[in-house]
Amino acid sequence: MANLRGTFVRLAVALILVSTVFGAMLAHAQDTPMANEIRVSVVAGAMQDTMTRLVEKYQEANPDVTVTLELEPEGGAFQALIAAGNQPDLIITSFGPQLGKLAEQDAAVVLDDLPGAEDLFARLEPVSLQKLYGHYYYVPIGADVTLMIYNKALFEEAGLDPDAPPATWDEFLAAAAAIDELPNRENGDEVYGTVFWNEALQWGGWYWNMLQPIYLNANQGQCQLLNNLATDIIFDREECALDKFFEFAKAAQQYAPPTMEKNFFGRNIGMWLQYGYSWEPNLQSAAGEPMVIGEDVGVAPVPVPNEGDTSFTTFGGRGMMILKSTPEREARAWHFLNFLMEDENNYQFITELGYLPVILALQDDPYFQDPARQPFVELLAHGYVPEQFATADSAASALQGVYGQVVVEDSVPLDESVATAAQKAREAIQGS
Repeated sequence: MANLRGTFVRLAVALILVSTVFGAMLAHAQDTPMANEIRVSVVAGAMQDTMTRLVEKYQEANPDVTVTLELEPEGGAFQALIAAGNQPDLIITSFGPQLGKLAEQDAAVVLDDLPGAEDLFARLEPVSLQKLYGHYYYVPIGADVTLMIYNKALFEEAGLDPDAPPATWDEFLAAAAAIDELPNRENGDEVYGTVFWNEALQWGGWYWNMLQPIYLNANQGQCQLLNNLATDIIFDREECALDKFFEFAKAAQQYAPPTMEKNFFGRNIGMWLQYGYSWEPNLQSAAGEPMVIGEDVGVAPVPVPNEGDTSFTTFGGRGMMILKSTPEREARAWHFLNFLMEDENNYQFITELGYLPVILALQDDPYFQDPARQPFVELLAHGYVPEQFATADSAASALQGVYGQVVVEDSVPLDESVATAAQKAREAIQGS
């Protein structure tokens, strides 16, 4: 009994020592002094202008700090800067495989246990957060989502109810067929039921984000492209319904022009399934005069296979990532990141640059309750962040190549579409 008691005493002492050391380590991490200078990578143009104003505000509150803005390298590739030890401290970049690549290379700071991280993540739209390799490496600062936009005047002309857009695939195809039968416009332009951005199939995997809502609706959110480890595709599984995706897209393409040369804003396209919130400025340059959502333009979720199904969307937008440097610079970058995620500052960022709020409290703001914006806000809860891995980009590019052959060129039969896409994607992943 004495030996057992002694064992318990020694174990208790060991636990106290471990707890003390861990507590000291955590306190040290939280008390890490912050650098007086950091570098932040932004995109040229409007973001640079908005960030300049936010940096000035930050420096007024932190007069001993210098925040330098620099432009994102071409193509968003930071590897050369990292290799040279010249990387920025904080990057504000697009969702996509670049974030996954930086996480995979151990070039980014894990955010999970940083001071205040749990509280910050709790304020955000849950579906806007995606773990990479088991950890949080980025904070979303603003989002974009894709839905359907339709021309109310063409609906009326085709005998359709402009206030009752199609909700199912069958309804969509019927409406597209009716609009497609309308006569050419006075200038000779042909009228089309719908349109797809087919030339973008050749421009990289980013375009999959605009096609994916149809795929997600086909499988009701059960599948994206990859397994959890991002090592292999899963879209050839039966439950992923890629065959249904191809079938619908091929049926819809017969009512569409071959490219986006004739686009929705020319007023001769009935419906467009790839309209994102950030496209809003294009309405101002529509043929003749600006288009107005709610008046001559309607917005609605992307149609679903069956009545009662959920309509899904995919996120575009921007995420912030801290690149590894020194504890002091990383602490300052985290402090500045949290400043940008304060409600007032985030509101300025997203309203000036045309993004949707990922901060839950801002979704109820009157600005985002406007009827023209509300359909986009409502879709946020049913959104998917694109898979942010290099293998996802390779798989999407390969899949798009087969999509072009099946849907646009009609050179691969529908019954071979899934197997062909799976083969091409696996070859692309192995070569990436």
